[in-house]
Amino acid sequence: MAERLHLDWFRERLAASRAIESRDPASILAWREERRQAIRFKAELIGLDEVRGWSRDAQGNVRHKTGQFFGVEGVRIESGDLREVASWDQPIYTQPEGGILGLIARETPDKGVQFLLYAKPEPGNIGVLQLSPSVQSTWSNIRRAHGGKMSPMLEVLTAKSGVRIIYRAEHNEEGGRFWRKSNENMIAFVDDEGVIESDMAMFCWTSLGQIKELALMDNVLSPFVRTIIAPL
Repeated sequence: MAERLHLDWFRERLAASRAIESRDPASILAWREERRQAIRFKAELIGLDEVRGWSRDAQGNVRHKTGQFFGVEGVRIESGDLREVASWDQPIYTQPEGGILGLIARETPDKGVQFLLYAKPEPGNIGVLQLSPSVQSTWSNIRRAHGGKMSPMLEVLTAKSGVRIIYRAEHNEEGGRFWRKSNENMIAFVDDEGVIESDMAMFCWTSLGQIKELALMDNVLSPFVRTIIAPL
């Protein structure tokens, strides 16, 4: 019930901010390009047998040495007349525990409601950097199974005060590629920006109007952002 009250309140704040919020995405695009030029990130396709830390098990399934992250297994489908063919086999990603997709929001007197977007580099991104949710992390990454750094902005979602959760809901990952995986989608509003401890170098504050304009452009905005803001 508390989260529903927060959602209703947040919708009112969004309506109030429309009169003052920026809708021009030019500054966001310029910032993304500046970040793209400043970072070092390279990705190239290699053979599966060359991938460090991954191997095939006795059934031929591909898994990480930690047993975490995702696997690649086979699935056999019998669809009757529901699909283009009656049956087929295919590889599928198995990662049943999912992860967190979270947008952090704030409100300022001069710019209204804003959302914190993450210019996240991923190996499959066209253009390297895609404007993504504030938090986009699997539970394997959250547990630091990779042995690296903590995912940024998690401290906001776990803060004891200064943050209110606008909504949270589990959403199924794309079922043609992932086996029964869902992610927890959420929006967290910061009443006190002091809860943010992560480095902000790859983050920018963006209005809902700017996000809508970015969604009309090719290969700029993560589809996860569109999913998270859909209930608004």
